[in-house]
Amino acid sequence: MNAYEVIIACGFRGEVKIDEPMSKHTTLGIGGPADVMAYPLDVQDAAGLISAAWREGVQVTVTGLGSNLLVSDNGIRGIVLNTANMSQVEVDEETATVKAGAGAKLSVLVSRCADAGLAGMEFAAGIPGTVGGAVRMNAGTKTGEIKDVLLGVTVIGREGNIAEAKSEDMDHAYRKSSLPEGAIAATAVFKLCRGNPDELKRKIKEAIAARKVAQPYDVMSAGSAFKNPPGHFAWRLIDEAGMKGVSVGGAKVSEKHTNFLINTGNSTAKDFKSLMDKVVAAVKEKTGITLEPEIKTIGEI
Repeated sequence: MNAYEVIIACGFRGEVKIDEPMSKHTTLGIGGPADVMAYPLDVQDAAGLISAAWREGVQVTVTGLGSNLLVSDNGIRGIVLNTANMSQVEVDEETATVKAGAGAKLSVLVSRCADAGLAGMEFAAGIPGTVGGAVRMNAGTKTGEIKDVLLGVTVIGREGNIAEAKSEDMDHAYRKSSLPEGAIAATAVFKLCRGNPDELKRKIKEAIAARKVAQPYDVMSAGSAFKNPPGHFAWRLIDEAGMKGVSVGGAKVSEKHTNFLINTGNSTAKDFKSLMDKVVAAVKEKTGITLEPEIKTIGEI
């Protein structure tokens, strides 16, 4: 079976798009067509599709908002599972817990928690992306990380099996967890504490304002391009290597924050990957440190 035949055979209930440009689904605005893009309605819909695809040997690539993705100009073969419809956020004020779907935007989750007077998610204010991606990469800032508030997740495995995982069993570290490649954190439960809604909203507003001052805003980027090496800041290493403002084609190192690489409007995936490689080489030559990408590359570039 091909990707579309798998969709039909498994009784998939969500929306399906054929040859959907990935440039419309990444914050970089880069990427060729996905053979098939599928929007599951819920956990069972997603699991059924993944199981059927696995049995037929059809590749499944999971995306949310595409906030840390660099997709090949040739696109993605097989099925792209877009979690946009798996976006419920359920607040339980009595137990101070929140359950959120993989496709829920972090911005929505943070706002809903503040409205309910539940504190603990403010560190995520201004982080682009969705809950599923944030759990997988243990997203965070200098004031906190997902692991600090995560209780557990419902995981869909690569073969379509559904299981529960506790946060303490996920081996969280800096910008990573032990979720296997291809698995989805389909829902996540967070444990928070009581707070004053007005105070929480003030903190969130200040955090977002600070981000807008320090980082490029309203441009096409994939967020932080590289992880901070132990004891160092990636942006400082890139700056000291003389890479501020350097460009390759339509891709450019931001002059506002050098750990942000931006698409100035016409960058190809090849341009962007070439610029990433150029930054890594310059920092390596200057400092002996090899930067590790925070951006995930999909497809051959």
